[in-house]
Amino acid sequence: MKKIVLLTILLVSVIIPFHSITYADNRHDTLKAAFIRGDNLWMKSGNVERKLTHEGFIRYPKWSHDGEWVAYLKEQRKMDGSIDNGELFLYNIPLNKHIKVTSNVTSNFQWSPQQNKLTFLKKSDLFVVNTADPAKPFLINHLADKVENFSWYPNGKELLISTKESPTLHTDIQLSKLSLGMDRQKPIVKPVFTIQVGAKDYYVSTSQFKWSHDRKWISFLLNPTASLSADSNTLCVLSVDGQVFQRIDEMLNHEEWLQWAPNRNALGYISGFGREVLKNKQFKILGVPAFRKERLTPAGYADRDFSWKNNHVLYVSRSPESELVEIKERPLPSIFEISDNQKQVTFPAKNEGDFAPQVHRRQFIWIRTDRAAANIIVAASKDMKEKQWIKNLTMASWYYEKWNWEEVFSLYRG
Repeated sequence: MKKIVLLTILLVSVIIPFHSITYADNRHDTLKAAFIRGDNLWMKSGNVERKLTHEGFIRYPKWSHDGEWVAYLKEQRKMDGSIDNGELFLYNIPLNKHIKVTSNVTSNFQWSPQQNKLTFLKKSDLFVVNTADPAKPFLINHLADKVENFSWYPNGKELLISTKESPTLHTDIQLSKLSLGMDRQKPIVKPVFTIQVGAKDYYVSTSQFKWSHDRKWISFLLNPTASLSADSNTLCVLSVDGQVFQRIDEMLNHEEWLQWAPNRNALGYISGFGREVLKNKQFKILGVPAFRKERLTPAGYADRDFSWKNNHVLYVSRSPESELVEIKERPLPSIFEISDNQKQVTFPAKNEGDFAPQVHRRQFIWIRTDRAAANIIVAASKDMKEKQWIKNLTMASWYYEKWNWEEVFSLYRG
């Protein structure tokens, strides 16, 4: 009997190699990202890199919810290295196939969080494309016009949009829900809330919308005209039933500076007036529905990026405050962990800075740059032993020391 058992174990060892078992055990921790290097689209899964495009100027890679598609913009480069409008492409990973959707698309295109549907703006017209069957030609449906901004509801079946009631400056902004039916060409539109714009107000638009973990509260920015928006926008919180609306604080028009805690009604944001990121940028937490604010940035420092690790621990990219001095004299940030106390957890070289912290699958990811080159750094969140994961990331465009890293890096969070 012992010989039979031993023989069985040996046969299993031959049929199922040890490296396969190891892969299965570690599969949950494998990181996957789409990124831009040399202005081309690349993908990395674990330690395997693959170049996906070989021409053009590529920006804004964005993952579908199931990780089988990457959407991106292709266009000619502007002087500052950014793209306002471009050709919208979809890359299907299983088929290794690039598909052009349409031209003149803004950088505001979004995947449904639950389905393989992509919504995008062409000027102020909102469209949706269904990619459920990549073997068939895509159908593009027009959903609404005169749209200022939009976001998917967490259920992935509805959209919240903002529209101006008329082209006149001092007119109200309407928030509406668009319900997308399975077989309907046009959505059902239902008003949610009207933001009143007074004679002394200059609000013309909103940011995208973000939901609290219990789906009862929505946060967004009210944007004034472009010149004013560069220095200040109004942070707002709205109950989903439209019964409670609060104007909270002023902050810059950076949507990544506005994030709900993963499992409690706490809204983290970086507040402060002025387009210079090097001063007067303070990280705060807003408790909802009490609407109490807590400032966590020490005097003499400016916070420049952040992300939640869990409900009570955050990572903040922080540097000493500074005037807009010569570029090489401007301070670059390191990352601090905020919990019951605050401590520095990354220690870049003097000429380097650490930005865009993220936590995913028990790993801590951030971008390190010396203003000329950028790399993706990864560390296990328990010991912070760092390693370089992606080298030579294309530098994102920047404005007054704020880099738009979403142009060149997208971590798959499925």
